[in-house]
Amino acid sequence: MGETPHRYPGLRPTWAEIDLAAVRHNARLLKRLAAPAALCAVVKADAYGHGSVPVARAALEGGAAWLAVALVEEGVILRDAGIVAPVLVLSEPTPEAMAVVVERGLTPTLYTPHGADAAARAAAAAATVLEVHVKVDTGMHRVGAHPADVASLVGAVDAAPSLHFAALWTHLAVADGAADEDRVFTAEQLSVFDATRVSLASAGFDPPMVHAANSAGVIAFPTARLDMVRCGIALYGVVPTPAMGPVLSDDPALAGAELLRPVLSLRSTVSLVRPLGAGERPSYGRRLPLAERSLVATVPIGYADGVRGATAPRGVPC
Repeated sequence: MGETPHRYPGLRPTWAEIDLAAVRHNARLLKRLAAPAALCAVVKADAYGHGSVPVARAALEGGAAWLAVALVEEGVILRDAGIVAPVLVLSEPTPEAMAVVVERGLTPTLYTPHGADAAARAAAAAATVLEVHVKVDTGMHRVGAHPADVASLVGAVDAAPSLHFAALWTHLAVADGAADEDRVFTAEQLSVFDATRVSLASAGFDPPMVHAANSAGVIAFPTARLDMVRCGIALYGVVPTPAMGPVLSDDPALAGAELLRPVLSLRSTVSLVRPLGAGERPSYGRRLPLAERSLVATVPIGYADGVRGATAPRGVPC
């Protein structure tokens, strides 16, 4: 069960526990859901604060074939820990970082001619061939090549002896949306992606791998699963929106399976118990008058631990 909750037992009465068995379980479940597509476990931002190295190892043990990070530095941390699985850098690395990408065996995302040129030069300098994934912007408008520019970009990658076009991918903006317009927009994104893929194939650049689905996409849009799915929030045991819980549980691929397990639990100890009389109104705001003489427990957890008073259960003062 997880990590050591704190380094100095007894000094900090509040801690987060990370259940790595839950990571393994969630990876197995998502792999089963997405099959035959491969699972890419997103461990960017230190695995969203859960610890990138232990989470990455647990996800791989659970069946993930790939890992994904946002920054080259995050990929280096995985490599320094001895992790050899494929690592996709989700954003295009800076030209200065491309040599590190090549040296550490990371897979960069490309979406500009400038990035493709930097990757080609870095790989050529190392006398190697670097596999790259090209990202197309199908409507999220964060990063990615315009669909009309993808063919020329892939052509530049193909013309570079030191690069290999290994995949085409995109990112879904509102796959977690419940509104009709969100579902329509996601379908339009997938249609643009498919048209881009067909256009590339007709130009002689058939992508060896295509991927589009994030956690919401793999749950709510089975046609988006393609060759690989990239799961972040679901890997950590959380459905992207509450409405997706029934969608997940009703998927025939998961019949009889235990669903997602929460990976993180926030725990604390009781530091003081005292009796208070009826009518006393303990803590900030004096919101809850005690109906009768009661034993009241103080738990030392609050703003510094990410818990706001407004998040307290109804009827529990903070």
